[in-house]
Amino acid sequence: MFKQSIIATSVGLAGAIASFPVHAQMEAVAQQTAPVLLTESALSETDVPAAESAPADPTAAAPTADAAPPAAEAGELSIEEVVITARRRAESIQNVPIAVTAVSGDALARANITDVNAMATQVPSLVITAGSSGSKAIPTFAIRGQSQQELSILADPSVPVYFNDVVVERQQGVNSSLFDIQSVEVLKGPQGTLFGRNSTGGAINIKANTPSEEFEGYVGTTVGNLGRFNTTAMVNQPLTDWAQLRVAGQTTDSDGYLKDVVLDKEINNEHTKAGRVSLAVQPMDGMNSLFTFSRFIEDDGGTGAEIVTLNPGSLANATKPDGTPNGTAAFLGYTGSLSGEQMVADQQARGIYKTASGADQFTRVSTRDIANTTTYDINDGLSVKNIVGNRRVTGGNFDDVDGMPIPLIQIARYYDFNQISEEFQLLGKTDTLNWIVGAYYFHEAGGTDDYSITVKPANTSPGNQIPQPVPQDFPGWTLTDPDGKNTSKSVFAQATQKLDNLVEGLSFTAGGRYTWDDREATIRNRSGNASNPNGPEVCRFSRDLDSDPSTPETPANQVPIDECVVSFKKSFSEPTWNLSLDYQFTPHNLLYLANRRGYRTGGFGARAATEDALSKTFNPETVTDVEIGSKNDFRLGEIPLRLNAAVYYSDYKDIQRLLTDPTTNPPQTIPVNAAKATIKGAEVEFTILPTDNTEISGFYSYTDASYDEFIDPLTGADISNQPFARAPKNVYSITGRYTLPTPAEIGKTSVQVNYFHTAGYSASDTYAPEQSVDAYGLLNLRADWNSVMRSGFDLGFFVKNALDKEYLNAFGDIYTSAAIGIVTRTPGEPRSFGLDIRYRFGAQGG
Repeated sequence: MFKQSIIATSVGLAGAIASFPVHAQMEAVAQQTAPVLLTESALSETDVPAAESAPADPTAAAPTADAAPPAAEAGELSIEEVVITARRRAESIQNVPIAVTAVSGDALARANITDVNAMATQVPSLVITAGSSGSKAIPTFAIRGQSQQELSILADPSVPVYFNDVVVERQQGVNSSLFDIQSVEVLKGPQGTLFGRNSTGGAINIKANTPSEEFEGYVGTTVGNLGRFNTTAMVNQPLTDWAQLRVAGQTTDSDGYLKDVVLDKEINNEHTKAGRVSLAVQPMDGMNSLFTFSRFIEDDGGTGAEIVTLNPGSLANATKPDGTPNGTAAFLGYTGSLSGEQMVADQQARGIYKTASGADQFTRVSTRDIANTTTYDINDGLSVKNIVGNRRVTGGNFDDVDGMPIPLIQIARYYDFNQISEEFQLLGKTDTLNWIVGAYYFHEAGGTDDYSITVKPANTSPGNQIPQPVPQDFPGWTLTDPDGKNTSKSVFAQATQKLDNLVEGLSFTAGGRYTWDDREATIRNRSGNASNPNGPEVCRFSRDLDSDPSTPETPANQVPIDECVVSFKKSFSEPTWNLSLDYQFTPHNLLYLANRRGYRTGGFGARAATEDALSKTFNPETVTDVEIGSKNDFRLGEIPLRLNAAVYYSDYKDIQRLLTDPTTNPPQTIPVNAAKATIKGAEVEFTILPTDNTEISGFYSYTDASYDEFIDPLTGADISNQPFARAPKNVYSITGRYTLPTPAEIGKTSVQVNYFHTAGYSASDTYAPEQSVDAYGLLNLRADWNSVMRSGFDLGFFVKNALDKEYLNAFGDIYTSAAIGIVTRTPGEPRSFGLDIRYRFGAQGG
């Protein structure tokens, strides 16, 4: 009876999650795909609950016998094999000449990671920050100094996220993916051959668990401080001997930890729901097909900001830098307790977990994803694979960027994107040759409405400052309204040839891709305030009075509101490649040398104040790198050690950067191309098993990024000496895990300690020393008791940020624009703790 009620509960919860209603402002459609084969670096004896083990991927070919490292002799302790699909086929991570980190779903659970934004603590050279305007719903990913701050449809990220091999082109909703997960693979360096354009920094490939051939499932909950209450459930049901169904879901809720003293409530609360339905079918011998439907809804508070620094020339300061009264601040009412100087002092006195915004901020995201991956084995040496996906994402966010009780700068962004992708692969293998050829098509359409209000009078009610087209006194609101259509087509091929006839263990890989990109943009930017001569709404950009190119564009050349639209088209194309030579000089040791080229397509700016400036495209950027790496499994006496290392040198040209024009009010951010840069670095990852019950693992990454030439096209200034954004020089992490020698009838118990540290870094493409993010370190703890008293119950207790370290993350950086002149931050999570409870049933039961 108890078992039946558990099953009914799990089916009901997963079904409810998969069918929850759509928020009024949000719609969405689909993306997902094929599963994958997995294992995890860990003790050779399985010591994680069966509830979290992943079924085999019906669409992934098993690695060949010579691909896996030899097993240890009977009775010897060994580090388990990790199987990845970084080259679009299942291979041991130790035999792939690519710097890649694979984190299993079990390891993610032990690290208390439930969303993509926390992955940076597990992967060398990976940095994740809130996106432009600071929204947590639109994260910015950086790998090896490669990142993109522009978030409109007119530009693309440099580190794409894939879910089961289908690209998630827009970042909104990517934090929905980390439940019932098999693994996350992070590929570092240009991946322009097998993962397409826009992967100059690398790629993040999330692999979900896929249907298995046994009835199994689990239900679980997490409760903790800060109002934490999460639920999760999964049911896997074989339907026939050729079809299997898997349904999984998750909800997350928390009160948040940043209190707005004006609103008297926490503003960064969290409320999400996610569901996934996967159907695997094998209608004939040699054919596997996986259908996936996913749904995600986020409806929670804003990210939350607090003022850290004001530029001395900011309009919020009651006093000018020369000591004279600031008439503009007086006119706006920024005096006394509402003067910039006083508000900064008040914020410092409040501490980092309180702010005084007064704005009722929100984050709302809705996504639907549909995907199918079908593989057919024509014979033992030839197969075809097709991956098709569709995704719709809608939503909006409202953030008070200044974090002060005056409406200095606030941004509301509403978006609607729809994408479809199709990839066809033909894969072959012989005793000495593996190869893949394919063709790819991608199309997306959609746009954003980005409302902003700046420097409004202080007597405007702070709590009602969601930007909207309602005229106020000075200077009012602006609307950045870009729509776009992006189409990408490419063909690719890659082959690996064994050269044992020359040198045993030597292999050569060559791959290439050619990509054609077409971009279309339609921009309708408007602004309004009561003093505008043309009424409450005017066109935000201007054009020349005559054809004389020397005639400056000024507000006097304002475009009539009925003509306030410009459209552009541009095509780009570029070859990319991958060449590598690897030498498996023992069954346990690999050396490789790789040369790769990646490219990120060009695009349009969306925020310029003149038609000429809007029409200017930014060019594609390219990265050509050389990487030398080594992957090794050693034995120090009886102690197994895995040590993987890579050093790289990247030649980075036509770098896309989002700069702030300091001469405009409100400030404009404009994408431009920097000339060139050099990025050098190294990464080390290790796992060691000192005893039967002990595992120690960790990583270290070093990044040295510098511009060789960079002239600011907005000001003409030489800014070659400014640091790269989101590129901390030194990052490391170390994890120790000990499995207690408890009797089998008690269950399996373990404890884990992790320490993560990152150096400080610049948070914005437009640099000022005041905008740097300080270094910080975090200590995290966890204890697990699995198969409690040989039952299907698992218990886990965790403490995150155990030392209660106060640290700040990047948020709003507009310091170089004197008119606004702010640096704001959002606090990292304080010490939190909680209890995980899970019950496993069916094949996963105790």
